[in-house]
Amino acid sequence: MKQTNTFMKIILACIFLFINLAAFSQSPLYKSHHILLVDLNRDSIADTIFIMPDIHDRSTFKKITISITGYGRQTFLARNSWTNVDSAFLNRNINAVRTKKLFLAGNNNQSVILLFGELDGAGYRDEFSIINIENNKAKMVFDHTDDDIDVEIPTKLADLDNDGKLDFIFTEIGEVYEQVDSLKGSIGSYHPYFIYTVDDNCRLNKVLTKKYNDEHYVFAGYEYSEDIKILYPRNGGKPKVLK
Repeated sequence: MKQTNTFMKIILACIFLFINLAAFSQSPLYKSHHILLVDLNRDSIADTIFIMPDIHDRSTFKKITISITGYGRQTFLARNSWTNVDSAFLNRNINAVRTKKLFLAGNNNQSVILLFGELDGAGYRDEFSIINIENNKAKMVFDHTDDDIDVEIPTKLADLDNDGKLDFIFTEIGEVYEQVDSLKGSIGSYHPYFIYTVDDNCRLNKVLTKKYNDEHYVFAGYEYSEDIKILYPRNGGKPKVLK
């Protein structure tokens, strides 16, 4: 019986994929889709992610479609555009899919997709987006430009407090403006880590943000500040606030 059920699931997945591929192959705007097969809802059936490259710049894309087998599909459009995942982020985090177009991580409760916008020369990112997949449905829960929330340095996507929800961690580019030999370090701006718990609201988690900064950086509030002086030890030790 188990073998029969498994076989039927495979057949169903193949049929669903064929239908999706046939539909997307009719698109006159995109000649080459980037297609990823991965189980997004933990039902042992492959789901499909379609990435449609921009016809004018194939390093970027403005449209992504997520097809969950048996539950339909959702399409999401960029405000500006998305591009490859930052190499520094990929070096620190394990991607669940073999691509640089997006980052995927998940647990038994959810799958989360990170979409990276481009960084300009000043360090501003034109867009950063998060898609949360729960209860067999994909939803864009975070989509910001540098005008509201600037995700300059994404750091980690992990369940920090073991509550079954993944947490997204990022910080901003800080400034070091003074070397102090007597203190064996440098003085620079305060640029805390920000923690957003990925759920339908995906808002700043102030409790986790404070805890994470206390442990890994220093906590002096929830906003970037050039007025708060931070000492950064040359030996790589924990920073501290200068009074």
